[in-house]
Amino acid sequence: MAEKGGFFKKWIKGFEKITTGVKEQFSLIWSSEKPKEEDWEGLEEMLIQADMGPQLAMDLVEGFRSFKQSSRGEGDWKEWLYTKLESVLAGNEPRLFPSFLPGEMCVILLVGINGVGKTTVAGKLAYMLAQNGEKVSLVAADTFRAAAMDQLEIWAQRAKCHLVKGSPGADPGAVVFDGIDAAHKRGSTVAIVDTAGRSHVNKNLLAELEKVGKIIMRLVPAENVENILVIDAMAGQNAFIQAESMGKAVPITGVILTKWDSQAKGGIVFRIRQELGFPLKYIGIGEKIEDVMLFDNEQFVQAVVYGEEFS
Repeated sequence: MAEKGGFFKKWIKGFEKITTGVKEQFSLIWSSEKPKEEDWEGLEEMLIQADMGPQLAMDLVEGFRSFKQSSRGEGDWKEWLYTKLESVLAGNEPRLFPSFLPGEMCVILLVGINGVGKTTVAGKLAYMLAQNGEKVSLVAADTFRAAAMDQLEIWAQRAKCHLVKGSPGADPGAVVFDGIDAAHKRGSTVAIVDTAGRSHVNKNLLAELEKVGKIIMRLVPAENVENILVIDAMAGQNAFIQAESMGKAVPITGVILTKWDSQAKGGIVFRIRQELGFPLKYIGIGEKIEDVMLFDNEQFVQAVVYGEEFS
């Protein structure tokens, strides 16, 4: 079961768009003997507004319409919704390096646009992995912003891990090469690479990211590399544009959603899984160093459908 108390409450805060209006509309239609067409249209619109995406919204509405007609009010609409949403997330693998080669160092490459919180994610992951007994090195490959390197240095101190950084303006590929080499020599089991935020339409920056990815793949076995796309949980449609562009530069192996505590709409989780197929790894649920949560399919869907009943 999920964590209870304050930690759990922060986690389910991101479901509010679904657990209020959307579920109320489901309940309204279920209790109505003959729902009006505008009721069904209203449900579909609410699902889209909750970042479910048009395809999944349409699938859910049509599926619910069929379920209501066939059950004649004798079934449980929440159980039906749980089953449908759980099937969307089926097969998700939240673990990092599920098929890693023992004895080889692992590398996490964090990518994403400006402002999504990659540096913060790097620090939180470093802390979490260090707490689990890993020897972690942080690599500051965002050489465009001196402030980013300074911020990562603070996170490294808080997480009590090693930091490798180059000089401002240095070639990011060279910093990554030196950083992974230094992590190897220190006996690190995991190196986390923080890259510069880059526009998903800037071909030069995407080419640079591709170069960094290739350097890592030359130094570390593919099984021991995670290319993680960091997405703002409130990004909506922009998240999919970002994912498509970043995925052309490096093969995305997972997604971490940040700013979950800032009124995220929740439905984006299902859309990422259905339309992109990327594994959902972690959710950032606050500003504290421990505020990162492993994504759990069952807990997530239970919280969406049952809300406080689940807690």
